[in-house]
Amino acid sequence: MSLLETIPDHYRKLLKSPVGILGVGASGQAVTQLLEKLGAHYVIYDERTGEEGAVTHAFTPEEAKRHKLIIHSPAFRLDHPWIGIAEGAGCHLVSEIDFAQQLRRGPTLVVTGTNGKTTLQEFITFSLKRSGISAVGAGQNQYPLSRLAVRPELDGVTAVCEIGLSYAVPLKEFRFDALFWTNFHEDHVEDPATRKALFEQLIRLSKLSPKAGLYFGDSVFETAAEHGLEMPSRARPLTPEDYPDWDLPSSSAFATDIHRPALALFRRWWLENGHSDSLLKSAAESFEVRAHRLHLLSIIGKTQFWNDSNAGNFAATEAALKNFGGPVVWIGGGHYRGGDLQRFISSIAPCLRGAVVTGDVNARLLPVLREKGVPSSGSGDLRSAVEEAFNMAGGDVPIVFSPGFVAGEEYENVIERGICYENAVLGLKHQRGSV
Repeated sequence: MSLLETIPDHYRKLLKSPVGILGVGASGQAVTQLLEKLGAHYVIYDERTGEEGAVTHAFTPEEAKRHKLIIHSPAFRLDHPWIGIAEGAGCHLVSEIDFAQQLRRGPTLVVTGTNGKTTLQEFITFSLKRSGISAVGAGQNQYPLSRLAVRPELDGVTAVCEIGLSYAVPLKEFRFDALFWTNFHEDHVEDPATRKALFEQLIRLSKLSPKAGLYFGDSVFETAAEHGLEMPSRARPLTPEDYPDWDLPSSSAFATDIHRPALALFRRWWLENGHSDSLLKSAAESFEVRAHRLHLLSIIGKTQFWNDSNAGNFAATEAALKNFGGPVVWIGGGHYRGGDLQRFISSIAPCLRGAVVTGDVNARLLPVLREKGVPSSGSGDLRSAVEEAFNMAGGDVPIVFSPGFVAGEEYENVIERGICYENAVLGLKHQRGSV
């Protein structure tokens, strides 16, 4: 079947007029290739200057009249004035993810949640390939779905699609074969009303494919109960039988407890679909930790330094610290964007010998730590934080850099933050390598 033959009837009519594309990023460029293959005309709108190609920098009510279909980037803010203009003009408004999925041929497995999405997406793709099933990562941090739809050599391939929580909100027509919702944690969205509304949108997403398998983590059920919301009957909580009793090497991403619940979710799907448990174990043994997720970075004297720079929220840090089963010195902090600090510190305080805090959250976090009896200090940068933590540890306990907050403006992203931590530790090792 050709790509043209897969177009739903309502889109055939909409494509007779030029299509408006909001956003010229990776997904915007990918959808232009798809539209060209369909023989459709389009106009790209983007406020940024200096973009290559023919880009219009203003989307006005007059411009909107030219279009019947508007496709926006998954990351395009839904409160942007251009969204209101498109709706006011009566345009059919869809996300690039929604549009591309109407034309793609092949199974789709979706991964969403607060933490661990990318790790689970990559592991699912890795496991399927090892078992002889063609699979490719798509969505938020991988190929845009439009790129998969436009390439005939990817017909029939299983798309393992990572969809961030906010990316899921505008989806209306998206269909999938399984949904893995890893978790949902309160500090991801600052405003409680917005948080509840987002959760309700994700429940709505889970109902878009009535026959799809639903695999939800414990915190998803807990949040639903907290708000008195009904979950789809097909979704069942994890049981002890879902967790494998495997002795995995320390290099495996699943050697610690942090990603074990996600592994259990996927293992349930894997076994329900007739795949071999031994094959999945082999994949888990070979699937290694990605950079800046919890791993042992270095040892100075008897002190272990662990790097978990990617931990940008409370739940990720709680999981990391509780993984050690004993006291640690915590290096944390960053930019505060909401969440219950009292609850967070109460949760991790029993794990802490001491704490060193960086970033603009210092003034909020230090009083709470001291109130809970945790020896703590603030630091202006990671180099001094590493030195202070080394002195606190006294050679007896590990030091864990698991920020718990998003990276502040002094860092480009969590990768740069992790590199700065690595350099600080290696600099200290150079100074005190004989300690």
